[in-house]
Amino acid sequence: MITRHLLKQASTWRHFLLNSKTSSPLLTKSLLFSSSSSSESQSPTTAFVDDKVTDQYPTSTSISIDRSDLYNQPEHSHEPTSDSELVKHLKGIIKFRGGPISVAEYMEEVLTNPKFGFYISRDVFGTEGDFITSPEVSQMFGEMVGVWAMCLWEQMGRPKQVNLVELGPGRGTLMADLLRGASKFKSFTESLHVHLVECSPMLQKLQHHNLKCVDEDDSGDGVEKRTISTLAGTLVSWHALLEQVPSGLPSIIIAHEFYDALPVHQFQRASRGWCEKMVDVSEDSMFRFVLSPQPTPATLYLMKRCKWAAPEEIEKLSHIEVCPKAMDLTHAIADRISCDGGGALIIDYGLNGVVSDSLQVKSLTIVFGASASIMSVGLHGLSMCL
Repeated sequence: MITRHLLKQASTWRHFLLNSKTSSPLLTKSLLFSSSSSSESQSPTTAFVDDKVTDQYPTSTSISIDRSDLYNQPEHSHEPTSDSELVKHLKGIIKFRGGPISVAEYMEEVLTNPKFGFYISRDVFGTEGDFITSPEVSQMFGEMVGVWAMCLWEQMGRPKQVNLVELGPGRGTLMADLLRGASKFKSFTESLHVHLVECSPMLQKLQHHNLKCVDEDDSGDGVEKRTISTLAGTLVSWHALLEQVPSGLPSIIIAHEFYDALPVHQFQRASRGWCEKMVDVSEDSMFRFVLSPQPTPATLYLMKRCKWAAPEEIEKLSHIEVCPKAMDLTHAIADRISCDGGGALIIDYGLNGVVSDSLQVKSLTIVFGASASIMSVGLHGLSMCL
């Protein structure tokens, strides 16, 4: 009797669901679920009704889920980024340090990084390069420098052995013109041992070619290979630093447009005094200037530089640049000459006074030093953050 009553009730519900147009879709689904779950032997008709009701009364109620606290991993893009390898390297240094780096360190990486440095990766001199220096304009420049070197050699008493050192020889054009012009003065050229201070392997090869060098192998064991310039029959050696040039002999040192390529530290006057300008990465992954919150090691060089200037000159400035490497290099040259004898000829272009702000940023271009040597470094613009 109970079974018959249940079957009759189920039949009534089916008839109601098939003919009623006012039933709730949510209620319909619940009733169908209850009906199907109440009996394990569901008939094919019931399954058909399930589908038919769902199609006739599509669900209009949507369930809202709050996903604000869930972590959504950013989509991975296979498109190449616009950052160059050098820019990625610089941002990696800043990230690894956990804070900004000095302008000097930024410049040093841009200019002489072993993989991506401006001077390391390509030939930047001459008409096909980024700028032209005096030796590239006329051979007379190198020949006149050679005349100066011979006069100094004469004043030193014509020593039998002399180190002729050039810092940053570029393509070797100046030294090639010097040796070619002096090749007729055998007593002078035979006393020379040319030392080129160059950190770029590519430029070393170019200098080797322009000086018309040949490598000689001695038969004796343990004897280093000698390189000789056929322009004047002089020995030629390469070094990465001036400190690597052997001492003990008189030195004739030449530096043409070398100092203006050395990295500089920048300071800006703030309410708390002179603060060093640093390079940082902003939240939108762009380079920007920030001020150091406390004194930096380069502040000692700033104090030295301010002592050399009149107080009224310093008071007028809001920015000051100092070049610790130029100061240290000058001391090293002076110490070498005072110990071994010789002289130095330093040719450069700049201001006769305190340099305020020679680092000019214009879109992707930055001007280093007081000269007009323009070097693209991929800055994407630097903004100032106080």
